Amino acid sequence: MIFSYITEHAGSLQTLRLPRSEIGDSIVEQTAGGLSTITFLDLSYCGKIGSRALEAIGKNCKLLVGLCRNMHPLDTAGKPLMDEEAHAIATTMPRLKHLEMAYHLISTKSALQILSSCTELEFLDLRRCWDVQLEDKFLKEKYPKLKVLGPLILDYYERE
Repeated sequence: MIFSYITEHAGSLQTLRLPRSEIGDSIVEQTAGGLSTITFLDLSYCGKIGSRALEAIGKNCKLLVGLCRNMHPLDTAGKPLMDEEAHAIATTMPRLKHLEMAYHLISTKSALQILSSCTELEFLDLRRCWDVQLEDKFLKEKYPKLKVLGPLILDYYERE
């Protein structure tokens, strides 16, 4: 109900943060048209959101340049790869400059699809995306303006 209200009254809303929201694909698909002015969207830790919602957002939010889609490690543990979400981002959000996908279950192939489709990316957060293997040399040569965080990050408590 709240998401529907927001989308109906979004007007010139540019930033929307909905972390840990319980919204799902169907409500986003029905109402994403009301978010056409959004430039930054945070859907981190939204476990009921999937590729259908991200595709609807990408198709309706043509001004979107920032997306946070981080996941909590407990929500992704033991689950299969979710490359469909990366595909939805790559195919519908070409203007992204900032993308966060920490703890997401994506493959190297999906990460490369995002990199090749979202050519304006300046920052990509892939912390703890264990199935992504990107060499620093490759990234520096092919995407010199891009800052990639992860996939492997040593946190303070993990240092030897």
